[in-house]
Amino acid sequence: MLRAKFLLAAFALFCFQGCSTHAPAVAETAPVVAPTPPPPPEPLPLHSLDDYKELLRARGQVLDDQGIVVETLDGAQTLAEHNADTAFNPASVMKLATSLVALKKLGPDYRYRTNVLADGPIDQATRKLDGDLVFEGNADPMFATEDAQEVAEHIAKLGISRVTGRLRIAGPFYYFAVGYHSNLSRETSAAKLRGVLQRAGIRIDGPNVFGEKSGTLLLSHFSDELIRVLLYQNAHSSNAIAEVIGESLGGPQAIQAYLIQQIGLRDSDIYVGRTSGLQFNRITPRAALKVLRVFIESLAGYALKPQDAMPVAGVDTGTLRGRLSRDELRGTVVAKTGTLSSVDNGVSTLVGIAYTKARGPLLFAVFNSTGGVLAFRRLQDEFVERVIEEAGGPAFGLRMDDALADFTRHTIIQMMYRKGNSPVDASAD
Repeated sequence: MLRAKFLLAAFALFCFQGCSTHAPAVAETAPVVAPTPPPPPEPLPLHSLDDYKELLRARGQVLDDQGIVVETLDGAQTLAEHNADTAFNPASVMKLATSLVALKKLGPDYRYRTNVLADGPIDQATRKLDGDLVFEGNADPMFATEDAQEVAEHIAKLGISRVTGRLRIAGPFYYFAVGYHSNLSRETSAAKLRGVLQRAGIRIDGPNVFGEKSGTLLLSHFSDELIRVLLYQNAHSSNAIAEVIGESLGGPQAIQAYLIQQIGLRDSDIYVGRTSGLQFNRITPRAALKVLRVFIESLAGYALKPQDAMPVAGVDTGTLRGRLSRDELRGTVVAKTGTLSSVDNGVSTLVGIAYTKARGPLLFAVFNSTGGVLAFRRLQDEFVERVIEEAGGPAFGLRMDDALADFTRHTIIQMMYRKGNSPVDASAD
């Protein structure tokens, strides 16, 4: 009995000293990794492109002279393309590039300022300015008759009805007139301005001259906000406005440099000959969509929408009023047209956004050359309609009112001088 107890105690002591009381170690397991989701399905090709190309062939058009690309809004998917990286003449679609650079450099609320100065004393008793009346232009693209009339009224209120000197134009001053295909020359602009001043009772003894700014600041005329000027320009495809805006930005070379250096276009993507799109210009359809995409993003940064700077098809007065205007499509496309009948054997272009139910906003660029522009327009509209149909139909939500039906500009005149040779605010000069 004692021997058994001794053996039991010895065994317990042995286990206390040498046996592990811990549970056996559990082998480490690999971390749980979520399965990799399958890649998104490739977008189905648009049959609209094949149909469009067949129509072009049937009309005897050479497909090498045509370019097309359709992309999603974010640019992640290309739904259709043909010669997307071939440079074509964009015609007035170049105005989108001018609009983008203007928005980037100046901002949507920017106003062009035209100053009026008196280079000589004003005699209130005789209502005479003994010297030159000076207009300092800063490339206001829409300074027109109504602006000149308003300025003339304020000059008369300052006690000036006669100028013994000259009408002197300093800086880039252009007179905007509806119906002109390009901006008026500085000589014609000065003559039109002088005519308005004279009809308002302001007699100018000397001739029209061009020189430097000098004198006492009388008043400043501020244009409408840039965003409204851009909408008018793009809806009416006004070459006159686009040319002057382009000059205010440094001209065609400055716009081309900005697109390459800041937007990321390649040298082979773009050539800006005229900021309005007149004459010889080049851009690829894919680069045109990049310009449009950056334009949309830049507008969104100011809480603005594409239709704030571009016309709505079938809605807004201008080049898109009669296009894509059927009830089921009206108001679903925002775009910019381009037309040149005498360059590159006939050019017609259409670049914009189509709002669809199934695929959301789609960006498209259709470039046609060497053919009849009217026929090209019909084919472009048919193509865009088919794209919208294939993408689930139109998605409405754009404005349906004509933003240019009664386009009233909101200009401002700031008086800088009072009667009696008293400046209001010399620091504003």
